[in-house]
Amino acid sequence: MIIYLMENGRKVNSLHPPPRPKILAGMGGPIKNPNKNDVLSGRGGGVNGHCGNQRYRILVNSMKTEYLDPRTRKMEKTHFAAKIVRTVRQSTPPGRFLKLDPDTGMWHEIGDKAACRKTGQALRENSSEFRSCWRKTLALAEAEDDERKLHAESAKKPEA
Repeated sequence: MIIYLMENGRKVNSLHPPPRPKILAGMGGPIKNPNKNDVLSGRGGGVNGHCGNQRYRILVNSMKTEYLDPRTRKMEKTHFAAKIVRTVRQSTPPGRFLKLDPDTGMWHEIGDKAACRKTGQALRENSSEFRSCWRKTLALAEAEDDERKLHAESAKKPEA
């Protein structure tokens, strides 16, 4: 089945519809102790040092180059984020995306929609550095291509 999507005001064929959230915010009730695969929302060393967050950053960084490739379309980027969320959720034990309620001290599921937004943001972190690297790589490839064409043309011309 082909689904037609609009991208920049024009119709685009897509074999992959947008990912649909399966886990809703608040599902599972309050959580006292996050497991080793949970991804904790927030800032600081406690959250950054959590093993689930470390694994999550490795997953994000492993896909960042392809995500930021100028040839990657917006819908594909949505699927990159959803794939990372799905990978976390399919861990053993299953990983969740949690946020701390400071009033109760309990953690709560943020749901797939927020988890995908969080993942998309993580994939865009330091994107200017990646894009700068891409521009240099593409410029170098273009220069090498021009040089190959020049050599090919000079090889065709008979010497006078």
